[in-house]
Amino acid sequence: MINYSEAFFESISIHGIGSKVENEGVKFSENETPIKDETLRNLLLHYFFQSFKTPEYFAFNFSNGDLSLNPVHQFVDQIFKGEQVFEISNSIAKHLYDKSNHPNIKTGELMICHVQDVLIDDEMLDALVIVKSESKDDFIKIISKNQSFDIERDQGIFAGKLDKACIVFNTEKDSGYKLCILDKTSSQSDAVFWKEDFLNVIHRNDDFHKTKDFIQATKTFIKDRLNPLYEMDKTDEAAILNRSKKFFNQEDEFDANQYAQEVFRDEKVTELFSEYKNDLRQERKIELPDSFAVSQAAVKNYSKVFKSVIKLDKNFHIYVHGDRNLIEKGTDELGRKFYKVYYEEEK
Repeated sequence: MINYSEAFFESISIHGIGSKVENEGVKFSENETPIKDETLRNLLLHYFFQSFKTPEYFAFNFSNGDLSLNPVHQFVDQIFKGEQVFEISNSIAKHLYDKSNHPNIKTGELMICHVQDVLIDDEMLDALVIVKSESKDDFIKIISKNQSFDIERDQGIFAGKLDKACIVFNTEKDSGYKLCILDKTSSQSDAVFWKEDFLNVIHRNDDFHKTKDFIQATKTFIKDRLNPLYEMDKTDEAAILNRSKKFFNQEDEFDANQYAQEVFRDEKVTELFSEYKNDLRQERKIELPDSFAVSQAAVKNYSKVFKSVIKLDKNFHIYVHGDRNLIEKGTDELGRKFYKVYYEEEK
């Protein structure tokens, strides 16, 4: 959890990032913008941090492992060493523009801010906030004039909607720092731009990501391996996912053998899952260790993975949350398919 109730900053650097495809360039600000109004400062802090209530942490990376070759890592390092934020912000803006090669990448304002006294995981740290605002919202402005009012339309940034962001915390420098990222505006075609091309970050090898990877691996295993082999119906899928959910909700420590036995309950399926994990390690470089501490934050964040929905034509959706034995599938004498559901009370 990120606590920014005591956080403080005095100024912010803002630059305009044009379309590289249209050769619009960067509109560099002549100086940083001081923030003297406390209400505005608190609003900006809310804008920066409110989307990271249960943060997923990343780290800077570079292809050969040499972090000194990652430009943003170097810029951040210089700021944390005491160099002026505004001077470095110009270099960050230029680097962002240079990496904005996809035609779908929108123009916007880049905001860079050095924030003090942010509390994460019981550690008080300073942080560097890098935000690119791409979308504008319409607002209605009412203006009082003597004994009457005027009404106008205006445009601005909605403080509750962050487009692209990176928050770097001044800790664990040798491991690529500890950071959060967000990108809510990218389409699939340019989704790598912010995370990979500009920032070049990877998931941290922590319990959060180990838990998340196992949850997602179970879901994709059912889809990619079990369904093609066994032609499973939705109720059988739901049974496996519900057992997986139960395991992660009840266990503090993950054990791969225990997980396979309790979730899959079949030796052949367990062997298939073991093969699937090896394939993920080799093909997608996803590490799936045999033991780690279960992260309840990851279980909560990725709880939607456990949901199993049976879609019946365009008429009904059945959400299966519990005991697979309480739902039966069949066909009547007219050839119509049906599900029979048992329950104790209607809520």
